Amino acid sequence: MFTDRWVLLAVIPLFVLLAVMAYFSVQFAVDERAKQSWVVHTYQVIGRLQSILTDVEEAETGQRGYIITRQTRFLDTYRQGIAHAKGDLAEFRRMTSDNPRQMARGPRLASLLDARFKSLDTTLSKASSTLAATPELLAAMDIGNAKMDELREELRGGTSEENRLLIQRIAARHLAERNEIVATTLAAMVALFVLLATALLLVRNNIRLMSSEKKLENESAILQTTLDTIRDGIAMFASSGELCVFNDTFFKLFSLPINLARKGVFLAEIQKNVGSAAAMLLDAPNTTLPDKGFHRVSLDGLELDVYRGIVPTGGFIIVCVDVTERVQAELVARQAQKMEAIGHLTGGVAHDFNNILQIVSANLERVSREIQTDRQNVERLNSALSAAASGARLTSQLLAFGRRQALDPRSLNVGRVIQDMTNLLQRTLGEGVEVESIVAGGLWNTFVDRSQVENAILNLAINARDAMANSGKLTIEVANAFLDDAYALQHLEVTPGQYVMAAVSDTGNGMSAETISRAFEPFFTTKPEGRGTGLGLSQVYGFVKQSGGHIKIYSEIGQGTTVKLYLPRTRLPQESSGVLSVGTVRGGTERILVVEDDDAVRSAVVDMISELGYSVLKAENAEQALAILGSGVAIDLLFTDVIMPGPIHTRVLARRAQELHPNIRVLYTSGYTQNAIVHNGKLDDDVFLLSKPYSRDELARKLRSLLDPTVSASESNARKNNPAKEKVLVVEDVGLIRMTTVDMIEEIGFLAVEAANGEDAMNLLRSDPQISILMTDLGLPGMSGKQLVEEAVRLRPNLKIVIASGFSFERDAVGLPDKAEQLTKPFDIEQLRRALR
Repeated sequence: MFTDRWVLLAVIPLFVLLAVMAYFSVQFAVDERAKQSWVVHTYQVIGRLQSILTDVEEAETGQRGYIITRQTRFLDTYRQGIAHAKGDLAEFRRMTSDNPRQMARGPRLASLLDARFKSLDTTLSKASSTLAATPELLAAMDIGNAKMDELREELRGGTSEENRLLIQRIAARHLAERNEIVATTLAAMVALFVLLATALLLVRNNIRLMSSEKKLENESAILQTTLDTIRDGIAMFASSGELCVFNDTFFKLFSLPINLARKGVFLAEIQKNVGSAAAMLLDAPNTTLPDKGFHRVSLDGLELDVYRGIVPTGGFIIVCVDVTERVQAELVARQAQKMEAIGHLTGGVAHDFNNILQIVSANLERVSREIQTDRQNVERLNSALSAAASGARLTSQLLAFGRRQALDPRSLNVGRVIQDMTNLLQRTLGEGVEVESIVAGGLWNTFVDRSQVENAILNLAINARDAMANSGKLTIEVANAFLDDAYALQHLEVTPGQYVMAAVSDTGNGMSAETISRAFEPFFTTKPEGRGTGLGLSQVYGFVKQSGGHIKIYSEIGQGTTVKLYLPRTRLPQESSGVLSVGTVRGGTERILVVEDDDAVRSAVVDMISELGYSVLKAENAEQALAILGSGVAIDLLFTDVIMPGPIHTRVLARRAQELHPNIRVLYTSGYTQNAIVHNGKLDDDVFLLSKPYSRDELARKLRSLLDPTVSASESNARKNNPAKEKVLVVEDVGLIRMTTVDMIEEIGFLAVEAANGEDAMNLLRSDPQISILMTDLGLPGMSGKQLVEEAVRLRPNLKIVIASGFSFERDAVGLPDKAEQLTKPFDIEQLRRALR
């Protein structure tokens, strides 16, 4: 539109100019024609003058012919010449009526003609009277010749006048002709310019039009591509109901035939292919439903929010949003919130209940030892102790569900765990249940608590036995698994990655969808009253979640059940599991400080430790304990509850105790660990824990394991050795980082030496045999960190390797040995402590 306006504005003045030039061209042509007529007129006047002379000469010829021949036919020529001469003279005078000089010549010519004709008549009359040439005849002829000469001279003057006019008029005609040519040329040039300008404007207009069309087509393609890539379904209809804009998602969400996905289809035809509820939502805005807001509709397993609105330019738009995942996420979130709330409740209950059980069991054990001779009462006390042990197992299950149990994870092969459990499972399940285990080759390791894995498999097996009514087949399958992004989108709590899958399948009755949705809730059970506590699956659920894994139930009524446990893969080598000594219970003479805020629990524990021969000091809180520790009394072991009132945290108490008594050992006890000594679901590396409730024998063995150096070193698997004797070689090319790392290492208690490159590091390794740990960056100048590790391991095969790098890496991809520890920069002192130990 803008370009067309400029074309009109440019063409109109050009056409006006062309019209003006055409007008002048016509005027010049008319003027040139007028000038040309005057030139012709002059030629005609000259011709008349010539005709007058010719006519007079013709009359003279006739006269002389008659005089000579006396033939009368010459008289006719004579008379015709005279008549013609008079007529030509009259015509000359008429033609020169606009020329004063020629008009003045007209009378003279008339007089000369009359004189000449009179002399001719005189000569003719004298010649008629005699045949001889008389003097009179000759004289008359001489007079006639003289008159003829005068006439010729006058005619010559007239002709000269006309020639002069002819020259002027030809020049004027030439000027008019040049003006006409110039005007015509200019008009042609202007016309050509107008045509060229118009053509140029039209071409530019066409180019712009094509560019606009291409741009519009491109924008339309971009819009359509954008619509096709968004998750929401969109369709816009004209006021007539004709489909104008849409994307494929709209038709997919409403399960519409693909042949309807085209422009020109009417809304009524689309409504025929959907249900009545969806058809109402797809209708144009009307008074049946509110025009604003979203309307929920369930269609083919999908939850859709449909929005209908009016387009200001006419027509209406329909937008449908797939909210299935959001609805499922809300359900998962509500379920997670419910489970979390139950977990908090069970944790609090377990803490108080464990304290009660500790008091009960400690006093029962003491009483049972004092009345060994009363067999009946001993049996009753043993029954009470058994009940207390059952209560302890119950609280353990509650803590497992609430993900608040203290795990001691290690790198292990679940396939070997299953193989070791096969005989136990067969004895537990009975002969009516066939047990089959399938372990895939090349099985990955997983970082979990072995005892919890065994408990989980045992719980699932017992549930399967009950579901099969003690007769059927139980299949335990272990294999590697990869949970991809698509699976994670369907299960929002899942992190995509590599897992070790353990599946327990039975041929029992199966479960309904409603039962599956509640299967992990504590105390929920489908077993008859009096059979089962409803805590088996909840305990498995809590353990798997606390270990960073995923659990999934697959079941249908009458088709059996499969429970799959996905435990995260680890690249650490398999560790050997330490076995707690079950030998003879031994006491000791060392001094132990007991810190417990509950009076009854503290009293029972002090009695138990005293009976073992130890010297016991007691404190109600951390403040009293620090006062005792600072009094100068030698204390060998600090036995403290994890959760106590007061401003001083238990971990702070332990740290200050070790500062006051460098050789003191610390043993924690709790029925509910929270996050004081447990992080990410596992015990801190430097923590020893005895969970409540515990028996006298368990307490005795745990105390000796800490106080006896040989037993302590064996139990802790070298990860709790005194690090002060170890020397760390720090290899880092950035001086500031190297200096800071050395300070942190020395603060932890290690010795440190440093090197800026691989060559210096190798020289130190050759010269200092006390270096037991190599901590190096991968990116070093000259010799790379990988090359340094290879050379160092070749020189010192038992050297411990710690890789401190600013980027994450796969050990296999980098080519580092399996025993190398990974420490990602930036790291704090606790992360460094765990990596070195």
